[in-house]
Amino acid sequence: MERQVADQMPPPLSRREERLLRSLSLRKHREAEGLFLAEGVRAVEDLAASPLAVRLVAVSSSLGDSERGELLLQTLEAQGVPLRLVDDRELRELAGTEHPQGVLAAAAIPRRGLAAISVDAEPAVILVLDAVQDPGNFGTLVRTAEALGAAGVVALPGTVDPWNPKSVRAAMGSSFRLPIVAAGWGELAPWLAERDITAVAAVVGAGPLPSSPPGRAALVLGNEGAGVGEETLAHAALRAGIPLRGRAESLNVGAAGAILLYELLRNDARG
Repeated sequence: MERQVADQMPPPLSRREERLLRSLSLRKHREAEGLFLAEGVRAVEDLAASPLAVRLVAVSSSLGDSERGELLLQTLEAQGVPLRLVDDRELRELAGTEHPQGVLAAAAIPRRGLAAISVDAEPAVILVLDAVQDPGNFGTLVRTAEALGAAGVVALPGTVDPWNPKSVRAAMGSSFRLPIVAAGWGELAPWLAERDITAVAAVVGAGPLPSSPPGRAALVLGNEGAGVGEETLAHAALRAGIPLRGRAESLNVGAAGAILLYELLRNDARG
């Protein structure tokens, strides 16, 4: 960033802006402000290329040392995003991690309803998370859902905040592109029924998916320890497990989700 700093140095963070960025580590402040944090060059590149509105970016002088960092600065400037200069120590404190890579962005949380999820094509699969509480697992599942072609993610009550900084990091940009919607069964059940989507609950010890799984499905994954809840089981038309041949009793929810999503979405699954 040496050339840019010499030509036109971004102003420093104001006290108000600093307080804002620090506050966004807590869910109540993210919800009150309607903002979340994204850190690192790759994440902010993906954010800048997404439809989400970037409100403020804190950058350190080291960002422009690489060609990629300089290009990101130029992109943000061209978009009219407010840039603020901080030192590396302050940026680490604001980001809450050791290696924020010289950049931290605050962006608007998208306010999406179920209508944002398009299920016109088949196979049409959405991922539903029932009280999944680990932000790393949540983000990994969002990333997996996008990679395998799921139409969207629904977070049921009790699920970790999709915009927790750890969730955002683990999603690796997928949360900026894939619709993520918070909803309860009271809203979700009729939406699924109207679209002829079968709720499939992942249950440890249940039989595998049928050889011809439903082409329109909502795969529901449950809490890391307790599994899917009773309300979810009441709405599930199908229960599916993963046969385990080793001594392990279960799989991590991220691994289980990846396997079941692949089975539901692979092109030849319906013969």
